[in-house]
Amino acid sequence: MSLPVIFMRSLLCLLLAGSAASAQELAHGRITDKETGKPVPFASIGVVGTSRGTTSNTEGEFSLLLTEPFTVRITCVGYESVTISSMRELATVVLIPEVRQLSEIYISTKQVNARRVVQKAFASVADNYPAAGYLQKFFYRHYCKDDSVYGRLIEASVEVWKHQGYKSMRRTSGDREEIRVTQLRRSLDNTAIAQSHTPISVGNVLQADLAGYQTAEKSEHIRFFAEAGNLKTDPELYQFSFDGYTMYDGQEVYMIAYASKKDSILTTSGYVPAPSVSGTLFITTREHAFIRLEENKREARNTIRTTAVYRNINGKYYANHLVRDGENRAPDGTSHQFHIDLMSVDILTGDQYRFTGREPNRQELLAIPYDSLYWAKQDVLKATPLEEEIISHLGGGVSLNRQFYLYQQYEAHTNDGGNQGEEKLGWLLNFLKNRKIVYLVFWESSCTNCLAPIERVKQLHKQYRDAVQFIFVSLDQDETAWKNYLMRYNLFSDGIINYRIGRNTSLAKSLSVKSAPDFILIDQTGNLIPGDVRQPNDPLLEEDFQRLMMQSRKMN
Repeated sequence: MSLPVIFMRSLLCLLLAGSAASAQELAHGRITDKETGKPVPFASIGVVGTSRGTTSNTEGEFSLLLTEPFTVRITCVGYESVTISSMRELATVVLIPEVRQLSEIYISTKQVNARRVVQKAFASVADNYPAAGYLQKFFYRHYCKDDSVYGRLIEASVEVWKHQGYKSMRRTSGDREEIRVTQLRRSLDNTAIAQSHTPISVGNVLQADLAGYQTAEKSEHIRFFAEAGNLKTDPELYQFSFDGYTMYDGQEVYMIAYASKKDSILTTSGYVPAPSVSGTLFITTREHAFIRLEENKREARNTIRTTAVYRNINGKYYANHLVRDGENRAPDGTSHQFHIDLMSVDILTGDQYRFTGREPNRQELLAIPYDSLYWAKQDVLKATPLEEEIISHLGGGVSLNRQFYLYQQYEAHTNDGGNQGEEKLGWLLNFLKNRKIVYLVFWESSCTNCLAPIERVKQLHKQYRDAVQFIFVSLDQDETAWKNYLMRYNLFSDGIINYRIGRNTSLAKSLSVKSAPDFILIDQTGNLIPGDVRQPNDPLLEEDFQRLMMQSRKMN
């Protein structure tokens, strides 16, 4: 064999070897407790020598995009850390629990002052966390349920530029930080509060980072809906206790329990119990760094649970996984539940990564296209085994991928109803076929008899929104007059969809609409109900709704 041929073959082997070495592979694994066999949630899985990583979900599962050779370190409060360098070992990870020393059996010559430990931890934030600006990339997941039925799923790639790191506390979530959403996918929103839903809640989950967000002003009472914690500012509202020691990545850790003192708030109906809070702080004994928070907050029928997990990278702690989930129960016993994850994917330091931005509103989110190729190759927080149930509940079996496309179209055609209103309304009516009954209310700003039926429709909407889509359609030619009317009478307040199509449009003519007010009723199959449609104030209209709803149930 000639020397050139040998050289070319050798070169080809080197190129193939280099290609294999640089190839990325999505690793999947599950972490369990060696003694109990139960899943270990919120374990930090970090690629050694980088700031890249992921977190195990509530089932102990995780996904991570890796390039061989690699070394992964897995850490979790209460467990011995492990280092893994093979895909096979990552598939099934078993963590050994560390021995916990409880306060009642721990013998020490010096008693632990729980309150002082917490105060020292807050005083040490600037030392234990980065004090310079940095860019942190997150994976965001947000889903909602009405009772036991999933009604909404949002996933996003989120970037946060944190000015001066943790050098100073933020007064509210997102305060003095830049936020942008680079990728987005969303299902259809079938929850009861769909139209009034906050489009994305990055700021809401950021406040789980207690090391970064604490109120600046003292309060007399604990507030349930707060935008930052108050453990640092209002320690007198809480009782602190030392629960013992555990371990984290070879370090001894304090377990500090806290609970709000019993309190009441004076309202117009008398004194009512103040919100109650209880939780546990995990604080290293050496640096006094917060490494984990677990908290429950309750008020009447409302509950919020918060978890924060931190990861040590090059001697500084960063928020690694922030979780907020909660439940709101109505007087009739129905409930709305939410769950939000914000998981660190990577951290970039240096002023060249700085940007300006804010949490996007509904219109700004709409401008972000759904990129299925991007999501196909991303190492995101591993989905829970409930995914098939989510698919079934959200889309009646329609794949999530298909739902993401549908939602993008739905948002485009239900926002800014004054722009191309006729075209958008036509699309929506076609979309609602075999989904909902439709009740159209035609009005215009000069109509003196329109306000009363409009107000009645708002009430009907609250009762029938799951089965009936109420739509306000303006015959105004003047867009300014239409907008002024919307604002003056708060037509968006109940999440009812609004369009302005004008009087002399083909759609108005096809529906035989000549003047306002006028009403159109369409059954679930998309057929117009013939004859005179009952007005909103007619008690028999609800009987028509009930009859059409029963027909829909028989068809399904």
